[in-house]
Amino acid sequence: MALQKRKIKASPDNDEKVKSKKPKPMKKILYLEIDDEVTSVYDKLAKLKHKNIYLVIPQRAVLFHSSINLKILKRKADDLDKNIYIVTNDPNGFNLAKRIGFEVFDKLEGHGHPSLVSGKFRENADGEITPLKASVNSLNEDSPSRRDEKKFSISELIKRGTKGFQILPKNLTLSKKDKSSKKKSSDNSNSLVLIAPNKKALFTLVGVSVIILMAISYIALPGATLVLTAKSNVIEVPKNIVLADLDRNRAELDARPSNMIPSYKIQTKIDKVFTFQATGKDAQGGKNATGTVKINNTSATEWPLVARTRFQSPEGIVYRSSQLVTVPGGSVDKPGVLEIPVTADPLDAFGQTAGDRANLKGDIKFFLPALSSENQKKIFAVAGGPFTGGVTNVVKFISKDDITAATAKMKDELKAAEEAELKAVVEKKNQVNNTRLSLLTGKGLLENSEPVISIPPNLEGQHLETFDVKGSMVASGLAYDMDELLAILKTEIRIKKNPEKNLASIDEDSLTYKVVDNDKNAQKVVITATIQGVEEFEISPNKENGERLVKKIKESIVGKDIREARDFIQNLPEIQNVEIKSWPAWAPTLPSVPDNIKVEIKHG
Repeated sequence: MALQKRKIKASPDNDEKVKSKKPKPMKKILYLEIDDEVTSVYDKLAKLKHKNIYLVIPQRAVLFHSSINLKILKRKADDLDKNIYIVTNDPNGFNLAKRIGFEVFDKLEGHGHPSLVSGKFRENADGEITPLKASVNSLNEDSPSRRDEKKFSISELIKRGTKGFQILPKNLTLSKKDKSSKKKSSDNSNSLVLIAPNKKALFTLVGVSVIILMAISYIALPGATLVLTAKSNVIEVPKNIVLADLDRNRAELDARPSNMIPSYKIQTKIDKVFTFQATGKDAQGGKNATGTVKINNTSATEWPLVARTRFQSPEGIVYRSSQLVTVPGGSVDKPGVLEIPVTADPLDAFGQTAGDRANLKGDIKFFLPALSSENQKKIFAVAGGPFTGGVTNVVKFISKDDITAATAKMKDELKAAEEAELKAVVEKKNQVNNTRLSLLTGKGLLENSEPVISIPPNLEGQHLETFDVKGSMVASGLAYDMDELLAILKTEIRIKKNPEKNLASIDEDSLTYKVVDNDKNAQKVVITATIQGVEEFEISPNKENGERLVKKIKESIVGKDIREARDFIQNLPEIQNVEIKSWPAWAPTLPSVPDNIKVEIKHG
């Protein structure tokens, strides 16, 4: 409802008071602590509505440790559109602030501003700073005024039988509806008008109260959760284990010795067939290329060359002369030259068919491979023209070397298949008997009979490109039960682990072994088997060691800064990693009540 402001009657005294009141500028004095950071000072400035702010800063304050702090403060004050004045008697801070551009005072009297502080900064004998005595903390333009109406106590209202929440003087202006409803009211200026409660305002008040209560609970009841990961390490445990043949050592195995398990004989016959490629070559029906060469003799004497002398190209093609010739002597500058016809050999210097490969063109230099390297420099030949007429027509045949090579290859194939074939037999047994046997491998553990090789007779010299080779062999070995071997190793690793730690896992895939002894007479094989596991510190609150550790952690970090608490926990030898979740999220410190700190264990 509309209200009218109460008019104050004019009087000489009132006029005199009004005239004496002058507009006061908006100013604020802010006292800083010695350890206030520039960020906290900025937060305080941002909350103030005053434009002119006096910062009273004690000696040796953190703000004076570096000019950067004051530069940041200056820039932030400019961003907030505030005029900052610094009051200090710290000589270093005084000079730094002036250089940055602040207006600096050593006291708050004079200098064109109101005297807001009485006294000066002083230090006592202990070096402590004596605080200034503030006479005025802020100057505001609006000043409160005293109401002239008579005040009523709650007891007086009760005696009048009032039930309303809002009490207004009767002589204040009311709406037309209110005026009509109050016609019979007294004209006495001191009488009161009682107004019925406003439901909307009531519900708003209750809602705000609930929100405030929740906010107080949220702030007053902080909590934190520590997510801890225990420090872990890999341990490796070796164990000597005897694998004894079940049939030969049944009585000893029935006694169930702690480091002995049975072994089982595994045997299979391996059959192989493969096709071998013939490598013999016969250039039947082919033609050899022909041409001429010019023989150059740089020595001073004549050089005779026997019939079928070889002339070889850089690519290995060999040409031969047909008769005895004598090359005249000459010199390096003017060698003796003799041109003769030559014919290409069916095969080149590497045993490959020459055929049409001997049809050469261009300038080619030939050397005589039968001569020494020194004589090859004295006499050589060059092509007298192109070489033509070469035709390739090669027929393969089976040579003696092919049969020998095929036999050796079959033996290698049978031996290479030995381990794979035995493992296949073991796997088949596991599927049938629902067991977990594994083949024992290693040098000298797998045995085999003499391979039997079968090759068709009278193959040598036949013009065939391929022929089949068959072979067979009996292979044997030993198998053991993987579960029995792992049971011994797992027992051993549990015994050998650190008593203060928990065995987190055992890696069965890490199992390795080495054969130490193979007693064929006793049919016993001794191996050193090794397995790896992961052990970690016991930090679970449900276990004795973990409960003791968690109690130690809580007692050491209650009420501490979160970063400091994290560093403390991280440096504990039992902890690999720590994560702290605080509630509320912005809380800088942990709760002061240990029960408000919860612990969760995370396994790495």
